[in-house]
Amino acid sequence: MRHSKWLAATLMIGAGAALLSACHRAEEPPREHRLGLHEPLRVIDRLDCPEHQGALRRVSVANDGQSCVYESATASVDLRLVRLNGGDAEAALAPIETELRGVMPPPPPTPKPPHQMKGDKNHASSIHLPGLSIDTNGEAADIRIGHLTINSDGGAAEVKVNKNVSVKSDDSKGEVNVNDDGDVSIRANDNGAEIRARKAGDAVRSTLILANDKAPKGFRLAGYEARGPKGGPLAVAVVKAKTRDTDDHDLFKDMKALVRHNVGG
Repeated sequence: MRHSKWLAATLMIGAGAALLSACHRAEEPPREHRLGLHEPLRVIDRLDCPEHQGALRRVSVANDGQSCVYESATASVDLRLVRLNGGDAEAALAPIETELRGVMPPPPPTPKPPHQMKGDKNHASSIHLPGLSIDTNGEAADIRIGHLTINSDGGAAEVKVNKNVSVKSDDSKGEVNVNDDGDVSIRANDNGAEIRARKAGDAVRSTLILANDKAPKGFRLAGYEARGPKGGPLAVAVVKAKTRDTDDHDLFKDMKALVRHNVGG
């Protein structure tokens, strides 16, 4: 049943990549970015917190201008100004990651599936989300995630991608690991995913997404979007959501817009 496990794990790549796509697929970049003229990220002392950003509504602003809180129907977003104090971004963001893991622990491992019943072989289904398309029929699957295409048929699977991406599937754990030149890392199983993205260079651009369908506190998605000059401070949008449905891409687009509104980029 190795091919069935691969298919289940492959579907989780789709779920994880859809979340990653949600984080990086915002509106078309500004004209100067398309021309390669990247504006340096701004150094700020206080946050500018608009009353609304997309579906997010501002509910509070700190008097010192270092944080503000937004809410939507299913999520809360804390916008924070994080200072590096001479350290690096990874150390400054570590406490936020620890905070998020308190409400979003790693998902449990995927149990070994029972033997497939004969009547299940011809089951067909389709999933179409922003940046993700999955069509399955029995043991065959066609999956398209941006520039990544996965075709699985029975015991065979083919992965096509236009960048240097490695995909490793561990049948014994029901887990998939995806790495993209060190900039993007996805660890996923049937119950959730951990997605991390960093952009190298003279500025900080960092994303963390944690998804767990079995988290004990009712949240299903948590993470942050951080951006700022290399020496800081960083504008960091921290999200906690009780769903990860098809509207998640709008949530991350709004988070990213709040960060960009403050530090540019």
